[in-house]
Amino acid sequence: MIRTIITPIDGSVHAQMALDLSTELAVKYDARLVLLHVVTHDDNIPEDLYDAAARELMAAETGPAAGPVRRSKVLEHIGNTLLRKAQDLAKRKGVKNVETVIDLGEASKRILHHAENMSADLIIMGSRGFGRLKGLVLGSVSHNVFHLAPCSCVTVHHTDGKSEYDGIKSILVPTDGSDHADKAVELASDIAAKLGVKLSLVYVMSRGPSLENLRDSIDMAQLSESARNELDPAKHPIAEHVSAAVIPPVISKEVLNEIGEQILARGQRTAVEKGVKSLNVVLIDGDPARKIVQVAKREKADLIAMGSRGLGGAESLLSGSVSYKVNHAAPCSCLIVR
Repeated sequence: MIRTIITPIDGSVHAQMALDLSTELAVKYDARLVLLHVVTHDDNIPEDLYDAAARELMAAETGPAAGPVRRSKVLEHIGNTLLRKAQDLAKRKGVKNVETVIDLGEASKRILHHAENMSADLIIMGSRGFGRLKGLVLGSVSHNVFHLAPCSCVTVHHTDGKSEYDGIKSILVPTDGSDHADKAVELASDIAAKLGVKLSLVYVMSRGPSLENLRDSIDMAQLSESARNELDPAKHPIAEHVSAAVIPPVISKEVLNEIGEQILARGQRTAVEKGVKSLNVVLIDGDPARKIVQVAKREKADLIAMGSRGLGGAESLLSGSVSYKVNHAAPCSCLIVR
């Protein structure tokens, strides 16, 4: 399922943590690992790192032409050095197929370009680099890649304030029964089984999806008669195709609970089929993003895996999207599955 992994390398702590996760998964899946460094002509490289690289290049040059080294050459030298060290580390950890690529341009665009051209299955990158903003904010490289990648993407955050990668021991998967959520459950279950770690499935009872989307997410025949009646479009002609953000909730908590139990049971079957040994489910009510983050903290999750689209249908960069909110507030790394 995971054949090619791309990991951007920039020398930051977060990039190192992303590399550690990448090597672990590459070994488990016997996957091709592509290490990518994008040279950008900004001022984000730490001064001590730049100065050390410049001295190395100057020391290597001899003769009357020796002198100050062009900035572009220093930046390229830094990139090649970082890639060589990352490649050596990956090989020592048992990755059989490791490639390095150095490129020039806008980081997010070049990462997306290589991911598409290489038919990558997964991008794993740090949530922060050496940028001035020092955070996962709108417009940052990690944010753009997370939302625009042509494949699944992991943003690696600190877990409980740790500055080093400490492995994946617990994975949380929010599911709403949508096709994309089912894909997230499948991939997360596969990863959990290969790593031998705990998997938690969570369903947050939401009033947002239309009645049509709710019906599409379940097997209506398995619901109680009263639940089927509540979901009957003939009884809700206006709310049939309209979000609860516009029309007041028309579905009772009891019916949402019944829907959630069915979706969680489906997720459990997938996890068991994939070979997950440690599994639990959580059914909860409230704001989806807030509750997902709360459960992640409670379950001490190291990774949250989410579908790129929920029952609402559209994937967007809007600050109100659940994936956006979770990725910004999560206490751990986040995987968006496409």
